[in-house]
Amino acid sequence: PASRRDNSLRVTQQHQHTFAKMSAEDETKTVDPDAPQPTKEFPKRDAALAAGISEKVVAKAFKEGGKKGVEIEGAADTSGLTCFCTRMLSSNGDIRLLEAAMEGMNAVPDPEDPEERKGCSGAIAKLIISENEPEKKIAMVAYVPEKMKDQLDAIEWMKSVCDTELGGGVGGAPDDSSTNVWATSTAVEDTDKGFFYLKMKDNTLGAAIAFLREKGLFQDDESDEEEGDNAAADFEW
Repeated sequence: PASRRDNSLRVTQQHQHTFAKMSAEDETKTVDPDAPQPTKEFPKRDAALAAGISEKVVAKAFKEGGKKGVEIEGAADTSGLTCFCTRMLSSNGDIRLLEAAMEGMNAVPDPEDPEERKGCSGAIAKLIISENEPEKKIAMVAYVPEKMKDQLDAIEWMKSVCDTELGGGVGGAPDDSSTNVWATSTAVEDTDKGFFYLKMKDNTLGAAIAFLREKGLFQDDESDEEEGDNAAADFEW
């Protein structure tokens, strides 16, 4: 009957309208003009390769940074931390590899890339450390995101580690190329000046965290928090 056909037509039109609306909403959700764009260029990684470091060694350091970055992002999501300090195992005390590792940490992944998600911690300020025991040297890179420049300066952070009196000190100084958002330094054992590698190694991480405490940017179990437990304090630094 005609009435049944009319009803079927109206139902079909309603479904088409609903589908079109849902499609439009889906497109709105998937296209975010403010979302960070996937990282396409890695100048620090490229510089390490151009310096003659083997592709395999550079890739290993960069990959470690990417994996660690995702872990840091996850810790930030659960604890609210804004700063992080850690040691890296694959950079061999080489500042070029450590800078490549930091790039890996900060990389924005391509959502269409089927590979494992990596990086993602560009919103977190970080100071990372890498030791080379045979050469008795320690490389360090400090990174501060733009949104935190008013709270933290990468050169000051690095200088506080180099100049620390904790446990006999670390030594070294921020490199001349350092900026307020990206600072580097390599401290080398100098027994004549009282800097011994093993003590330097023990002091770097503690000095980096101590500076954050002074700035009120690191909360641990000693902090006075009304809410009690702080997940950041339990995360492996």
